[in-house]
Amino acid sequence: MMKSFRHSADERNSSKVLKLRMKLGAAGYGVYLMILERLAAENDLRATLDYDVLAYDFHVEAEFVRQVVEDFDLFEIDIEAETFSHEGLMEQKPAKFKREVKEKQLDKFIERQAKDEYLLDNLEGNFNMPRVQIKGIMHSSFRDEILSNYTRIPPAETLRNLLYNHLESLRE
Repeated sequence: MMKSFRHSADERNSSKVLKLRMKLGAAGYGVYLMILERLAAENDLRATLDYDVLAYDFHVEAEFVRQVVEDFDLFEIDIEAETFSHEGLMEQKPAKFKREVKEKQLDKFIERQAKDEYLLDNLEGNFNMPRVQIKGIMHSSFRDEILSNYTRIPPAETLRNLLYNHLESLRE
């Protein structure tokens, strides 16, 4: 949780925010800033993609909030986890916090994959490895590889591809 955050005195004129203002006016910019405030208040600087709750909080329509979040490339959206964040806020946190957030985000992904019977069947068949070994790899060497090679955790689809590549590299 952040008590405050910095933003440029010229934020309203950045290309993405300018496009937001052109389409949604000052109200869109106001909702954008309220979303940033809301994200800053979250422990991991991420919010659930629940536009109804945000709309109620901001006294606007849910579709309006959805447009601000999704249509102007202002936020990083994780569809599978149903959350979103803002890169600018993440950059303001100390490195230790960023590492903790990355680890939690990656651990949630790994836990979802370790419970996905269809995925485990697929990996077991493709790589001729028992599930317990695949799960161990996901929690150890795959996790380490992602944390050491990526400054931000990629989206779930990319992570799944990286997992396949990682398992393939272990076969060689």
